[in-house]
Amino acid sequence: MKSQQQMQLLRVHLLAMARLSQRALDYSVKGYTLRDSDFSREIHMAGPEIEQHHRRAKELCREFTKSGMTNSLDTRFAFAAVSIGNALHATHSAAVGIAQDTLRLLESTGIQGCSALEAMSRHVNVAVRLCVVALFEENAGQAQVVLRQTDRCRFRELNSVALHPHIGRWAGAQGDFERAVIRSLGDVMKQMHEMGDAILFWLEGHLRTATSAGNVLQSARPSEPPSGLSYLTSDRLPTPKVSQSFSC
Repeated sequence: MKSQQQMQLLRVHLLAMARLSQRALDYSVKGYTLRDSDFSREIHMAGPEIEQHHRRAKELCREFTKSGMTNSLDTRFAFAAVSIGNALHATHSAAVGIAQDTLRLLESTGIQGCSALEAMSRHVNVAVRLCVVALFEENAGQAQVVLRQTDRCRFRELNSVALHPHIGRWAGAQGDFERAVIRSLGDVMKQMHEMGDAILFWLEGHLRTATSAGNVLQSARPSEPPSGLSYLTSDRLPTPKVSQSFSC
């Protein structure tokens, strides 16, 4: 009974981290795209809270691995939770970095707009939302969409400064800012790929157990995403390639 209570507590901490990380990235993107310093300042307030959740999640994972769990599903979740927690923590840190860079530039010279960078910000933001949905709903279909959204082709597209030829013309703070945002968004993209992979590893245990019993777990089947994200269903996802929409 104690083990099940601890497992539930671990889920609570991960879901809290997911909520905080997704909100932090969303606010950092809005702070940049809307040139609004209030969004950027708001992110720092959640720093101590996510640190506390991450620390407790790691402690619970260590307790589970040392206890010699016999339930294979719980074992899978404990191992997956380590990767999920680290990915969410790193995502929050990257969002804080974007917010800090945004504040510095807004308070000095101001920010010049870049439609390509703003489109990339929205792309990564959606990937984070889908990953959070996959975790909340234990939905393998959404996790698979995240893996395709964050594969190597998409990562190279996002992380390649060469696709932003105008950056070379910004000799000062603007160019440094955009390069820093690209790096941070690239870090988030890698973390979401790791998180999606960890969620699939965890849910694969559910699928195997259900299949062996003759019943495929419904939540592990690809399904339509919640309203507001319907345009990102897996069967409509474009083939990963370098697109003109992400060039300046």
